[in-house]
Amino acid sequence: MGWNIPQPLTHRQIKKTSYLLWIIGLVLLVLFSFVLMLLLFDDTTDDSLMWFCSIILPIILWLILFAINLSMRYSDAVYNEEITMLNKQATEQWQAWSKQQLPIFASHVICAEQDGVKVLTGDVNKIPLYPAKARPLFNAIKSTQPYWFLDEVMQNLEQQSPNYRRYLTHIYLPQKLMKDDELQNAIFERWDLYPEPIMDYNEWITELYQHSDDIELSLILTCQYTFSMYSKHSQFISALLLGDESLILTKKLTAKSWLGRLLISEQDLSADLEQLLTLTQLPSANIKDIWISGLDKKNRIALAITTDQLAIGNGNEQLLHDIDLTFAKPSDLTHYFTLGLANGCIAHHGGEQLAVVEYAQHVYLQLITSQKMTS
Repeated sequence: MGWNIPQPLTHRQIKKTSYLLWIIGLVLLVLFSFVLMLLLFDDTTDDSLMWFCSIILPIILWLILFAINLSMRYSDAVYNEEITMLNKQATEQWQAWSKQQLPIFASHVICAEQDGVKVLTGDVNKIPLYPAKARPLFNAIKSTQPYWFLDEVMQNLEQQSPNYRRYLTHIYLPQKLMKDDELQNAIFERWDLYPEPIMDYNEWITELYQHSDDIELSLILTCQYTFSMYSKHSQFISALLLGDESLILTKKLTAKSWLGRLLISEQDLSADLEQLLTLTQLPSANIKDIWISGLDKKNRIALAITTDQLAIGNGNEQLLHDIDLTFAKPSDLTHYFTLGLANGCIAHHGGEQLAVVEYAQHVYLQLITSQKMTS
């Protein structure tokens, strides 16, 4: 499906004028007229009339036809110039639309590894592989307090974006987590805000971009922390602090990275990924990491072929990071976690990041860049 962007307007085909054929046509037309006049006129006919009808008249007719042909060619050329200009303007508008991003002011992930980002982007031979083993959160401080991971999120967000809590107005949770009243109360105890539901991530992020100038500072919190709800999935916590770009000027917040528009692929992952890079005009070699989860065999092959054809990552052997091999079965919350890992990777070693997550027969593609893409 990709982004539903209209196809460019089509040009009119202009055939090249064959002057030789037109000259041959003129000669044949004059000969035909001359022979016809010899047959129709008798000896009493005025010679000047005969010569006019046999030579002058066909030349006039030929000139009229030739002028019509040139006029049509000129009209088509003018039309094509207008189409070219309109297509260029439309392309520039869609490129500006595609490059629209939201600033990320802070992020944090907690997972089964002490530092999931460093582990997954480090030595390939040292990456832990547990593709079928659900694992608990790594508890660095060995805390026995309930919801200790929320305290860790608070501390890390404060370190990255001091005083963010003064401006924080929304905390969002995926709808499924809203059933946990204890989690909601624990969030309120720490941030003095009750969480709001994200019913559908696609609709929610699309709505944000439609009102990107009015986005208040918001925390997107994802807590896959209980085995009672996700018994076959590893635990993780993911937090992203998003807001309007104006917060950089008005509240002196610092953007750590930039979140791109969501692109959903349903049919052709290769074509949609190419569309994403073409419209955003992001050089494919700039993508340093691709974080993948849930991809079926067809889409894995398509992604591998496309990365090679488009030279994504410029031949980086550690371009792809399959988090399913480390964090067990993907879930409906994995997309949030993947974005958290990608953003953490920018803080770790820089470079543009791409998240490619498949769930419920949809593939979600989203860019996170270290610098804002300019229109």
